[in-house]
Amino acid sequence: MSENLTEQQKAVLEAVKTAERVRAGGELKEGELLDFNSSEGNHYTGVLVFKKLTVAEVMRAGAIKSEMLREAGVQDVQLVDTDVHFMAHVVSFLEVALAKRPECLLKLKEITEPDLLYHVYGKYQVWEASFRKDFRNTPEDNSKATAGEETLDTP
Repeated sequence: MSENLTEQQKAVLEAVKTAERVRAGGELKEGELLDFNSSEGNHYTGVLVFKKLTVAEVMRAGAIKSEMLREAGVQDVQLVDTDVHFMAHVVSFLEVALAKRPECLLKLKEITEPDLLYHVYGKYQVWEASFRKDFRNTPEDNSKATAGEETLDTP
């Protein structure tokens, strides 16, 4: 009986910790380790904490990107170089998606090494992809439609 009680206590404590993390940030967040050597020879370390973005936060990132491009003198987005457009996307997205970041990433617009930003953005993409279902590994016989059989769509 006491073994069950301790297992139950552990489960309850874990549930309480999870609930506290959810309340604190709205989403479960796990830290990602930053350990990066730039092409300029600088070494960056720290812990990155990402958050899954809501629709409103994605829109906020878009607004930040638009503001950055406007401040840079862009009048027609269609004439912006794709590399510049992507850099603005990376900076604006990380500005919203990084819940916690090391000191070297506090002022994203002032960073002079774009490869650092690309590295962190890549880590975010991998982190976010971990929430998605891997459809390549699903069984082929999981529905009639995948087997090529006729199915009935209901409204």
